[in-house]
Amino acid sequence: MAMMVTPTMKVDPMSQSTGEFQEIAHSGGKLVIRVRTNDGGGKSYQLHWSSSRPNPSTLIQLFALPQGIPLEPISAVGIGVPIPAPSVLGAYMVMVASDSTGKFGHHCPVCREYWRSEPWPWTCPYCRAEVPSLDFLSDAQRAYVDQFCRALMNALDADNDSDIEIDMDKVADAVGSSTPKPAFYVSEQSQQHQFRCVACGTFNDILGTYGYCSDCGTRNDLAVFEKETVPEIRKALNGGGRPENALRDSVAAFDSFVGQYAKQLAKLVPLTTGRKDRLQKRFHDFRGTLALFRDIFDIDLAKDLKPADIDFLALRFHRRHVFEHKGGEADEHYLATSGDTSVKLKQTIRETQDGAHELLGLLVRAANNLHKGFHSLIPVRAEPIESHATRVSRRRSPG
Repeated sequence: MAMMVTPTMKVDPMSQSTGEFQEIAHSGGKLVIRVRTNDGGGKSYQLHWSSSRPNPSTLIQLFALPQGIPLEPISAVGIGVPIPAPSVLGAYMVMVASDSTGKFGHHCPVCREYWRSEPWPWTCPYCRAEVPSLDFLSDAQRAYVDQFCRALMNALDADNDSDIEIDMDKVADAVGSSTPKPAFYVSEQSQQHQFRCVACGTFNDILGTYGYCSDCGTRNDLAVFEKETVPEIRKALNGGGRPENALRDSVAAFDSFVGQYAKQLAKLVPLTTGRKDRLQKRFHDFRGTLALFRDIFDIDLAKDLKPADIDFLALRFHRRHVFEHKGGEADEHYLATSGDTSVKLKQTIRETQDGAHELLGLLVRAANNLHKGFHSLIPVRAEPIESHATRVSRRRSPG
């Protein structure tokens, strides 16, 4: 069966900012299926897609069985290069366009969670399931593929030649309308945290804050901690905030950061029940946290830290408890467990702005060590990271 594709494709590499849980319209456009009878009496079809809407749009192609079941993605080919034949004879070519920000929604077949990203993700950002990219199609996209195949099948079975126009502009305009939705209706939904992976540059829009990049598998916790949380604490500190509050917030943020990685390791790495139980505890004791990750996973959070740095961090972790629960006054438990000889019982502990900044710098170094150690056990996908590095290098090259 002859198949000719003539898409007009506009791609915006940057996402458009949207609020939480908002319906995002389809990118629009018009898809025409032209069914013709050849001299031998056989039927063939051509697909023509075009769009003139002033919003980003990305187009992907896939093969689907006539029953409406997605079969396999179609890799991009150059102009004039024949598209490879489907692995199953008689499969239909289907064109699927993005939402109006140039992105695609996805459903994980394992955990059933939803997110948006680029087309053809590699892994689920929530449960890190690795399945064929086609299996991540959203429910709305699958419904669209089913309708497309039924329309094409009916046209091929008809006696007369025909042109079938699928008007996705009407689909895009129907978002937010109370009127009945048109045929082939599909839309996506924004989530809570939109970010570009620092390793491969891929856009992700996920529920919650923390997750994996769906293209390379890199966790985003370090980027959030280093690029968002720490600068916010520094800003408050430089704006006149109390150093004691900065210490409390810094240690609490690091505790949460470590907890995210511990949760993932407990889920993805085979462990005894006892070791899993140890990973469920809070990480208020810096030396204890060092020992835990070193003993179980051979991850050294203190790599390249000096003994004095470790002592400094350990003492601040003890002080966090005093600032949070004791009003800043040293009690017997603090004196006994911290080894701090610079204060006496009931003395109010003071921190300095410089000390709070030093704490943040050391926590960032420890966080980087944990992140690198984590991905030595839970590998990332190198191809998109290397491709991104090449693109960045070319943009920075003169001329």
